[in-house]
Amino acid sequence: MLGRKLLFINGEVISVNNNNEIKEAVAVLDNKIIKTGRTEDILQLKDADSEVFDLNGCTLMPGFIDPHLHITMFGTNQLSVSCKDDNITSIDDLLQKLRERAENTPKGEWVRASGFNEQQMQDKRFPTKEELDNISSEHPIFIGRTCNHMSVVNSFAYELANVDKDTPDPDGGEYERGENGELTGLLIENAHMNMFSVASFTEEEMEQAHRISSQKFIEKGITSIHEATGYGFENLHALQDHSNRGIIHQRVYAMIGALNGSEKIVRHMVGSGIFTGLGDNKFKIGPVKLFLDGSSSGPTIWTREPYTSDSNNFGVHYFEQDEVDELLIPAHQKGWQITAHAQGDAAIDMLLNTIEKANQLYPRPDVRHRIEHAGIATPDLIERMKEQKVVPIPNPAFHYEFGDGYIENYGERTAHMYPLKEYLDKDIPAAIASDTPITDFSPMRGIHTAIKRKSQSGQPVGKNQRISLLEAIRMYTINGAYASFEEQLKGSIESGKLADMVLFDRSLINGDTNDLFEAQVEWTMVDGEFVYKKK
Repeated sequence: MLGRKLLFINGEVISVNNNNEIKEAVAVLDNKIIKTGRTEDILQLKDADSEVFDLNGCTLMPGFIDPHLHITMFGTNQLSVSCKDDNITSIDDLLQKLRERAENTPKGEWVRASGFNEQQMQDKRFPTKEELDNISSEHPIFIGRTCNHMSVVNSFAYELANVDKDTPDPDGGEYERGENGELTGLLIENAHMNMFSVASFTEEEMEQAHRISSQKFIEKGITSIHEATGYGFENLHALQDHSNRGIIHQRVYAMIGALNGSEKIVRHMVGSGIFTGLGDNKFKIGPVKLFLDGSSSGPTIWTREPYTSDSNNFGVHYFEQDEVDELLIPAHQKGWQITAHAQGDAAIDMLLNTIEKANQLYPRPDVRHRIEHAGIATPDLIERMKEQKVVPIPNPAFHYEFGDGYIENYGERTAHMYPLKEYLDKDIPAAIASDTPITDFSPMRGIHTAIKRKSQSGQPVGKNQRISLLEAIRMYTINGAYASFEEQLKGSIESGKLADMVLFDRSLINGDTNDLFEAQVEWTMVDGEFVYKKK
């Protein structure tokens, strides 16, 4: 509706401007913020066509920008059996749910489960191929681990993927075998990624997945997402189509890559003639992305020193340095923002080597290359990030769900895992992300864990990296906009910016941070339109 003026008064407006000012009121005209300030100042803009909203002291803030999640994967997981269901506490519980799902699934179609974590099961193990075969020999069965770097399948799934006991392991992956040489059903890293491609989804399932995901995200105040890819070009096409059709409410910044064969997609896109930034305020092409190492909770990340839990284990990595250089330096040269999944310090080191070479060989202003996750970011690596003006994308919520395992596997290195305080001290614009479906998509989970740095069991995980509420909010809003070159458009409540905002049912600043999870979103606005209102 053209010319519509909305006046929001008597609130606690977290502006996230350069001075982190708290305002009282905001005026919106059409899809833009036109003024912020005191209630009496904003009311002076009132005319016959204005709508006035009394916020009653509640927090109004910029919409959350999640700079690394998987909207398609999260949604397709909702179409699967969820291993995070409170009623699934053992392998037997899971097998029963899968059996019920198989009975209601046409023969030949996939039966899937997602979010599995063997450490959360009473059995402390993975299901076996034989157990899944006993459920059905007429359905391929796929159980994805919560990290999405491992899975378990039955014999039918192996057949569809043309894998048997004599199939060699792929580079950077393993088809686990028992002492007798037979396949166990467990797929690790690239073996999992290969199977993930076989167990693909239909166009109808992708559309359904995007509807589900977008609605759940908007209900938590997430107004922009950086989609971290999973399914390759088909996924990219669906994202753009569903964004244009309004199926996805959020603004989308799409990374270019895939869980399987990301190097092929990167090479193709670098040669395509397009580059980062193509699109509009609704859908935009983001960076090209590789996978350099594994999962922090697996654990399979690539580390410079062996795991605390295993003196012979340094994790896995997918590429050698010259391969990463060959893929990403030309991308930088041709105008792409570059990034990679790099969790371990060895993987971060490799990516920084490439970024340093690219910046030296082909200097460009304001490139903002990224590091997805940047799990074990030690002080020497942080110094190099600052020198190269890199934007790290950490996941503090991981500490809550996986923190106990981090302490076991990485020991004292947890003091430098997702090191938000050190990023602040070095003035590095780190942007907090959820990486859902790996963990909870709620921004409050990430913010709370950034403040408390405690695992689900209450164990401190690098408490030296704690930050404040306003600092965490800044990392979840304006820093996310910065990571996509859009800080002049969104990420704060300031004149001239897009009206992407979220209202909570209370004051966040005056409340106890332990009560953050009780705060409910009253409404979410994108582009000056209410896209969600609490019933």
